[in-house]
Parts: sequence; C-alpha cells; structure tokens
Amino acid sequence: METCIFFDHCEKDTQIVKQVKNLYKALKASDKEAIAKILADDPVWNVSPGFPYGGVYNGMAEIFGSFYSKLRNQFNSFGAMPETFIDGGDVVTVLGFYTFKSNKDNSTKFVRFSHTWKINGDGRIKGVWQVADTAQFIG
Repeated sequence: METCIFFDHCEKDTQIVKQVKNLYKALKASDKEAIAKILADDPVWNVSPGFPYGGVYNGMAEIFGSFYSKLRNQFNSFGAMPETFIDGGDVVTVLGFYTFKSNKDNSTKFVRFSHTWKINGDGRIKGVWQVADTAQFIG
C-alpha cells in the first residue's frame, strides 16, 4: 500500500487524480490563477441540500462569488481534508472530512464528505457532486 500526504502526488496516481489534488491545493491556497486553469470554463457545484447554502451553482461567479463567500462568513475557519481518491475514468471520487470552527462557539468539528469530480476530455474539472453529513451543521 502506498502512503502519501494528500497534496503530494503518489507514484500510482493517475493524471486525473493529480488534477483533482491540484484543485484541492489551489483552493486551499486561494490561488485563483491555478483554479481557473484546472476548472472547465463553466463549472458546476452541486451541493447537498441541508449543507449550508446547499444548491446548484453554475459558473465561477456563482461558485466563488456567492457560495464560497457566504460559507466563509458563516465559520471562523473552514477547510476540506481529502483522504481517499478513487479514479473512475471520467470521474474522481474523494472521501474525506471538512474541518470547521463555528462562529457561535468557536468549537472545531469534523464532518465526513464525498466529492465526485467530473473530468472533461481535456482533463479539466467540469464540476463536483458533493454529499456531506449535514446534520453536523445544525444547531
């Protein structure tokens, strides 16, 4: 079994898994230039109902101008910790945890997630279908 830090590329990583890892890295660093190169021109984020601001977001303006800006305002900190990457050909499914600190009590919580990233023919990411343990966000 190969072990590596999730941001690092492992010897056995496929090209699309590397691309998804690059996106997590760019999102964490807020590297807008890298994000724009990795994502397709009109990406779609399909966020679970029950998740804060859940819904479907089309295009960079909605994803980053609406969804992420609202999400960041709700928490003192919020981030994704991907653990497992599964290459499905034209999709990569990632299992991991969100970690966040609530604005209410500043307590740290961990919430399981599954992200399924759709990859287009030129290797750019078309979007994500996100599922999370939304009950953790209530209260």
